[in-house]
Amino acid sequence: MPEGMVNLPTNIVSNENFAVSCEPNQCVPDCANVFEMVHVSYLIRGGTRVMWTLTDSFNDPTPWLFQLQASRVANQNADDWENIGLPVENSCYAIDPTKQNYAKAPQDAHYRIKLTTPQATYYSNPTAAAGILMPRDWRLAQEIIRKERIRFRYSSQDGYLLKRRITGADCPRCLDLQTMEVTDPYCTQCWGTGKECGYYYPLGCIWADLSPVTRKKNLDDQGMRGTVQDVIVAGRMLMLPLLDEMDVWVSRKTDDRYYIQAIKGVAEIRGVPLIATVEMRPAPYTDVIYNIPIPQQDAWLQQTC
Repeated sequence: MPEGMVNLPTNIVSNENFAVSCEPNQCVPDCANVFEMVHVSYLIRGGTRVMWTLTDSFNDPTPWLFQLQASRVANQNADDWENIGLPVENSCYAIDPTKQNYAKAPQDAHYRIKLTTPQATYYSNPTAAAGILMPRDWRLAQEIIRKERIRFRYSSQDGYLLKRRITGADCPRCLDLQTMEVTDPYCTQCWGTGKECGYYYPLGCIWADLSPVTRKKNLDDQGMRGTVQDVIVAGRMLMLPLLDEMDVWVSRKTDDRYYIQAIKGVAEIRGVPLIATVEMRPAPYTDVIYNIPIPQQDAWLQQTC
């Protein structure tokens, strides 16, 4: 497996001096979070203001050092978290002066706060578009998500999400530098994506309410592939983290892997997507995507054996 795909133990969520341990694939209760809310006052051109509040029960001794960090995915274990500016002491906000989003796709810049005290180091949950909501709307969104997760537990399958890399170093092995096309779809250095490492560290506890499989057999109009049988799976999923086309959803129990092909919003609040229906196509079992290990899944299998 390429170096950088997995960079932290799967059961460690925070930090340097101590860690909060969570059982593999356990979704609720969430790991301890000392941040009550992170609010992102977003500006495309830069100058984004990120504000935060701590829980009333937090009583570590001062000084408190807050470091703003940014990433492309909502994954604490991602390897692309970068510090934005210098740490601020005993403050409640920080400013990102740079432009983080360039593509036409939905905003994928995520922020988190690293808090260092004399006793320990803490991280806030990654926050993206949901961070633009005011406190009242944010609480409403949290309640909608909470009820949807309860419904998922009784009607859906849980799994993992492999977020496809769209930024970073190009694959030195299979990418044609003239056409920027992938020459080897089975490349184990980029997993057929053209970007080194291919996918970020897997996100766990990603639920999908899958509908019955739809099969369609037809004759290729161009006469190139002959008879084609398409298999389409529709599902209902939360947009936390934000989903993108060509991300991969992995079923925890069966290890079936699906490429996300289309995303249609179902519920949103003030422009922030919360729930979507997705169209997925199963990857053939010969696909290189099946060679990517899922550490959380391996840990779960060891526990059940």
